[in-house]
Amino acid sequence: MSTTINTNSLYVGSLITSIIGAAILLIGDFSGWYWQNYYLGIEEEGWINPFNHILMSPFLLVAIGLLAFCAYISYLGVTDNLSDNFANLGVFAALGAVGSQLVAFSGFALVNIIEDNAWWPDIGFWGGVIGGALTLGLLYMARQQTTTWK
Repeated sequence: MSTTINTNSLYVGSLITSIIGAAILLIGDFSGWYWQNYYLGIEEEGWINPFNHILMSPFLLVAIGLLAFCAYISYLGVTDNLSDNFANLGVFAALGAVGSQLVAFSGFALVNIIEDNAWWPDIGFWGGVIGGALTLGLLYMARQQTTTWK
């Protein structure tokens, strides 16, 4: 005997996780760095968010947009107005959101490793990646419940 999960609950879960992930990514710092020269007595520190870094902002704004798109698809799934082809886009959008954030953070980490800075992921990174991954999993499970992939 196999049990199935109600797809509405999966779409509600993906709606919640995508909204929270996009909001945390939007309002929180994505990552931070710290540099200190003991000889000269100079200290520098900084944080990266979607609006203050010219190289990472496009990746982060794309991730926020894709998570917002996932929220819209989840809303359509809750209201039973979601077509099969459009539901497939939700899974790929969630995958793109997580991938975009991982590419941005990998570049940030690589630069700071080369520059020998102290660096760390911040609340925006964790909220965005975890929210995107949960959205991806929930949308994928909802998609598997309704139909097979075409």
